[in-house]
Amino acid sequence: MRNSSLLFLLLITSTFFSCREKSDDSKAIYVGPKSELFGIDMMYSDSARKVVRMVTGIQYTLESEDRVYPKEVKLWFYDKKGKITSEVRGDSAHFFRQKNTYKLMGHVVIHNIEKEETLKTDEFNWLPVEKRIFTDKAVQLRTRTELVNGVGLDAAQDFSSYSLRQIRNSVVAVEGMPTN
Repeated sequence: MRNSSLLFLLLITSTFFSCREKSDDSKAIYVGPKSELFGIDMMYSDSARKVVRMVTGIQYTLESEDRVYPKEVKLWFYDKKGKITSEVRGDSAHFFRQKNTYKLMGHVVIHNIEKEETLKTDEFNWLPVEKRIFTDKAVQLRTRTELVNGVGLDAAQDFSSYSLRQIRNSVVAVEGMPTN
């Protein structure tokens, strides 16, 4: 009797496990990036002339072809002679493929080397096709002689020309005031 009870229990257990729905791994959906690239150092050119260099640690390309740069992003803009005219850095960035627009975010600093001017903001947009940058956020502009706080900015992508949308205040610098 003992053996038949054990056999019956074994039969019930095996029937229970064999009737379970089998998982189908072929239906699993991947939700991560389409590609991951590390140690990015890209050069953008126009008519075989370097225009912009971008350096960052990681690039994720999404299904939508958008690109996400979760680490610090640095940009250098060049003039027609190949000389660096301005530098930009941000904590992270996002490239929106549909709009062909970059958004730099977090402690964004733009430095015009020739004019010795530095702009700080939390975020700005770069439109490479239009060769311009803009932001709706608060900005702080430091020139050789002045410190200007405002909201909103429109500028050439190399920061060679710009206009502040709304100036909050302006302070004339005293001699010896550092420019950065």
